[in-house]
Amino acid sequence: MKKNIVAKQLILIGLGILMLTSCFPQEQTEYLTIYPSTVNPGPIAWSGTVTVKSSESWYMEPVGNADWCTVYPDKSVPGNVEVTVSVTRLPGSLPRTAIFSVKSTSGIEKFLIVEQKDSDEFGYYLEFFGDPEFSYYVHPQDVKPIKLRVNTNVAEWVTYVSEGAEDWLFARRDKDTLIITVQDAKGPAGRKGTVTASAGGSISQTLSFSQMGLHEYGAATKNFSLPIPGIPDSELQFSYVYSRAKITLLLLWGTWCPDCTNFMPMVKELYEKFKDHGFKIYGVAMEIEGMEQEYLDYLESNGMNAIDEETGKKLWWENRPVFNPVEQIKVNAFSRLFYGDLLLTGEVKNFVPAFFFVDGGGYIVKTYVDNYSLRTDASIRSLYKNMRTFLSRQLECCGG
Repeated sequence: MKKNIVAKQLILIGLGILMLTSCFPQEQTEYLTIYPSTVNPGPIAWSGTVTVKSSESWYMEPVGNADWCTVYPDKSVPGNVEVTVSVTRLPGSLPRTAIFSVKSTSGIEKFLIVEQKDSDEFGYYLEFFGDPEFSYYVHPQDVKPIKLRVNTNVAEWVTYVSEGAEDWLFARRDKDTLIITVQDAKGPAGRKGTVTASAGGSISQTLSFSQMGLHEYGAATKNFSLPIPGIPDSELQFSYVYSRAKITLLLLWGTWCPDCTNFMPMVKELYEKFKDHGFKIYGVAMEIEGMEQEYLDYLESNGMNAIDEETGKKLWWENRPVFNPVEQIKVNAFSRLFYGDLLLTGEVKNFVPAFFFVDGGGYIVKTYVDNYSLRTDASIRSLYKNMRTFLSRQLECCGG
């Protein structure tokens, strides 16, 4: 009897415990984890993986703008999933952070944080082989491509040119080599720019470029050759003249130009004064097509074809005409050699008279190319005096 009572009591206790436990919710079995939950890729372009473990389907979305960081896949079914995280190179030195929210279907939420910062703690480097110059001062024309081999432990690096220099300074990557090309100068003034090879952040090298303008001291002039129309074997190269002189004046003028013809007697004075001291002149007359006879008449009436009876040589310098239609008298193939297209755009007004003094290598040492108004004795004498003083100092003669 007592045994039956004890058995009943045990049954009642068991039922009570069962009922008591049924009043409490069961522990959830759903889960969602990310490993690692924080990624620090460094300043370079990078791809790596994180693992999402979930008992349910899930999806991932950025919190805010994170277009520099992408994830794939951004959703999946239950299980273990490898998610690829990709970042672009850090464009500057300031750090940036991307945050992604990962949510399961039951509402569990976790976060993936990607922190990119500029630091040398990652051990990345980018440098040039050898010992290259980091500042280049280049001539206006015919600059040979510059090639520099890059030594780096970063797979992806890019090149870019500073703002404002993209129309004349070009850079590209060819495997492990940086190739830089410089376009010919387009005008009298110089210009500056930079080229950067960058793997991200401060993992970069920057080269600076200064290109001389067509009229700047030390600028190389373009060689040319001009004939006398209708006369065989009359081609005359500019380099033939300047290579036989200490200083050569390249004179751009025109018989239709009053400022040019007003100053011509002063050019003759300069020639007479300095011709025996290493001074030569190459005259280029910018003439109007159809007025060939007027040009020849001017030379004849001003004695510019006169011959020295004792030596049989010309008394004055060699002149060569360039004939163009009147609408091209200012902007043509020849004027572009010294002005680029700036005469066309109006950025430069004057083209005749223009006076370019070059040394024995054809390099600019002095220019007088302002928009001269040579209509008075005072203006003519002032310009003449400046040129005379310059030549006296250059040729170390004649009193200045």
